[in-house]
Amino acid sequence: MTGPKRLPQLPNVPTIAESGFPGYSATNWYAFVASSRVPKATLDRLNTELVKVLKTPAVVDALNSHGLAPAPGTREELAREMERETATWGRVIRERKITMQ
Repeated sequence: MTGPKRLPQLPNVPTIAESGFPGYSATNWYAFVASSRVPKATLDRLNTELVKVLKTPAVVDALNSHGLAPAPGTREELAREMERETATWGRVIRERKITMQ
């Protein structure tokens, strides 16, 4: 498990952090994004409706059954997460001198 905690579906499988790499966390996540030209009111409404859907028991159960944990939040929370991810992986790319071929 590459995330910060064990999956409920696989409780006996330790995370990489638990296996000798403290602080390791590399997870996949998904988000709905739109053009910066979309009006704020429209973005707010889309977010409100998506959060409602992602909190419904049927959707939570369906996502969990595939090992996905829904994490609905605000647009601002998503922006901060994207900034953190960009900083983290940007640093990895620079430190490892990773280039496109």
